[in-house]
Amino acid sequence: MQEPTSGPQPPESGSAPARSPLSTTPPYLREYPRQYLNVRVLDPLTAYQVMDQADVQPSAFVADTLLVRGFHEETASALAEVAAEAGFALRWDPRGERELEVLDGADLSDEERERVRDIWVRRVRLVPADPRDPVFRPIDTWRLLQAYRVKVGGRRSPRHADVGLEHPAVADPATSGHPITGGHPITGGHPITGGHPITGGHPITGGHPITGGHPITGGHAIGQYVEPGWGGRQPVSWLGAEPAPSYPLDGSVPRPVVAILDTGVGEHDWLEGDVVEHDLEVLGLEIGVDPASAQGDLLGVSDEMVGELDQDSGHGTFIAGLVRQACPEAQIYDIRTYGNDGQVAESDLLTCLQRLALRQVLARNGVGGYTPVDVVSLSLGYYHEQPGDAAFDRLLLGPIQLLGRYGAAVVVSAGNDATSRPSFPAAFAPYDGGMVADDEQVVPVSTVGARNPDGTIALFSNDGPWVGYLRPGASLVSTFPRTYDASANPSHEVVTAGGEVRASFDPDDFSSGFGVWSGTSFAAPVLAGEVAAALAAAYRSGDTDLSTSAAVSRVRALLRGLKGREL
Repeated sequence: MQEPTSGPQPPESGSAPARSPLSTTPPYLREYPRQYLNVRVLDPLTAYQVMDQADVQPSAFVADTLLVRGFHEETASALAEVAAEAGFALRWDPRGERELEVLDGADLSDEERERVRDIWVRRVRLVPADPRDPVFRPIDTWRLLQAYRVKVGGRRSPRHADVGLEHPAVADPATSGHPITGGHPITGGHPITGGHPITGGHPITGGHPITGGHPITGGHAIGQYVEPGWGGRQPVSWLGAEPAPSYPLDGSVPRPVVAILDTGVGEHDWLEGDVVEHDLEVLGLEIGVDPASAQGDLLGVSDEMVGELDQDSGHGTFIAGLVRQACPEAQIYDIRTYGNDGQVAESDLLTCLQRLALRQVLARNGVGGYTPVDVVSLSLGYYHEQPGDAAFDRLLLGPIQLLGRYGAAVVVSAGNDATSRPSFPAAFAPYDGGMVADDEQVVPVSTVGARNPDGTIALFSNDGPWVGYLRPGASLVSTFPRTYDASANPSHEVVTAGGEVRASFDPDDFSSGFGVWSGTSFAAPVLAGEVAAALAAAYRSGDTDLSTSAAVSRVRALLRGLKGREL
């Protein structure tokens, strides 16, 4: 992999201009959509701090829960003590007990069992210690976390980083919904803005595609990408053929396996049969969260009173189509990690990753009939409150590194906030000065930023030395569930005397099965598909050793051979 620069560099003669510094304050943290999760935003000006800790930055966190890594008695005891001092008690997520039973009974070596247990994270809720008292003040989990760190002895204690805040991860921390949407398919009226089909009466005239000459209408430049015609989510027609595999998918040659942790893969003829496997499990544990509602999943609509497409509706299906286009041989694992609102509590994300990592270990060992995963596509992330301290984000790093240790390439989107502040897991990619060193025994995280169709870097794309790859991520065409036809309608429709229906554009009718969308969410699966395609070529040539060491070496070599970012 080509190593990115650690900062802006002066351009050489005749070369492209140097990258300019980006903002380090993502707008996403200023107006966090708190209605989805019980979250607060940590304010460095008022947050309690401990003398020997790294500086604190703004971060969103779930208000009344903490995450605990491992099963160490010292950790649980110290946390219970500081909670009691604050008048609260610990209520552990019951999932943890079931998972511990499964881990203890799994067919693992002692070393593997310890390795898996060490990265396992459980959620604990802080509840009033005396349930008879009907009135209590909400707990400040950040202050409690600081007290815990002091209790166990500060940074020098091995238990210091066992407890952390629970962050709400979003599908690429975007400013207006996700990935570059803004809630409703169009936003700001109907069908585009300004009443008549576009503006100015005649079909698509009036200068620029929306209104008023310049790109959108006096808004922020990044807002262009939410508009249909400028890369925003909209239906399109597809005239090409379905991607065709280069060899028979009869088991005679291995197929690359790509796990997509996203909103789920909907109905589409490209994604049927043995192309996509749903409902994964490991030792009886489901991998993935249940849909909020079957109807919302099918139609992309959760609010029946309004009937609009949710901001991330179709996200996972779009990603699966991109992988299929790049690698028709790929076997796709559909792991529904969050709903169509594009948000997931970190504990739920970790549950998916941990169970997938356990499955990966068993698969590489030939246990349970599981097939190993080759590539994991993650289009989500969050901003950590102490990104400069490597010890404070081991909770999410643990299962990701375990997947890499057992031969899976984890590919992550950079984020859509046009910021240079590291988001996670994107910033787990190895780079000079980063928190994760490259290890020959582990497939590294690969982080992907977005390019425009002309090859320039998309204005919304996050950037930093952890972004090792750039791939197309604006105005991409891919699959959408054919079942989507929400409440927006054509502005004009008429039935002629001959019975033919004539209409203007319906902005949320995806019965064609295809659409356009933009975001680093989609640059990541483009690279994931490339990795899978390179693996398919290797398998086709006879390189079919699926042992752990061979898988790690093979994928690392393939990543080095793929085009990194150009400086």
